[in-house]
Amino acid sequence: MYHRFISAVAMTVVVFVLSVSGAQAQQQFLDGLKMKPQADAQHISMLFHKMAGFQPDFEAWIQNSKEYKQTPQQQRRSYINERLDILHDYYARIKLDEPVVVYFKTQVPPYDREKGGFQIQGVKKDMFFSYKHEGGNFAIVPTGVMDYEFFIMPRDRLENAAAFDIERGGTVIFHFHLRLKSIDTTTPYLLEGAPHWLIATEIVEIQMWDQKNKTPFWIMYKKE
Repeated sequence: MYHRFISAVAMTVVVFVLSVSGAQAQQQFLDGLKMKPQADAQHISMLFHKMAGFQPDFEAWIQNSKEYKQTPQQQRRSYINERLDILHDYYARIKLDEPVVVYFKTQVPPYDREKGGFQIQGVKKDMFFSYKHEGGNFAIVPTGVMDYEFFIMPRDRLENAAAFDIERGGTVIFHFHLRLKSIDTTTPYLLEGAPHWLIATEIVEIQMWDQKNKTPFWIMYKKE
């Protein structure tokens, strides 16, 4: 009986130590997390073209740019050549298996103690992120987004956050990390009055960031 008691106590201590060390590791990870820049319109356009299997007309892109039009006539050819090298290299190195990052600034209500998190205001079934580049519109569509309308996180992560009132809620920035799935090259779809080329993605993780101090609160990973 004595040995069983000692074993039970030892097991309890081990579980406690593991939980504490796990929480510390999570805290250290969040403290060291760097904000990844969100994708810009040129990047999204490049991704769509690469997924479609054809290279964009980079020279037309350059000639349509404000910088090219402001370049003196005698310097334009050298400017085109310089920019072509940059765009060709960018296109060659772009990877389709890397997550696309998009930011979503919104309000969250007070912390829901019963559910253990926040309702993400603005998440809806037909949600998409729109980008316009070289006369074309592209829509990043996170499939299954309604599975993530509620952001799960521990309350104590926010209790000492000076820039956030857990009882009132407030403005935060969610970073959607999205994995590319497929595109539709047959025809653009009319979204909010403009034709968009669709890029379907799946959610890999959602990061919740403080909008003022640019520090991370928590990460919710892909649901299996």
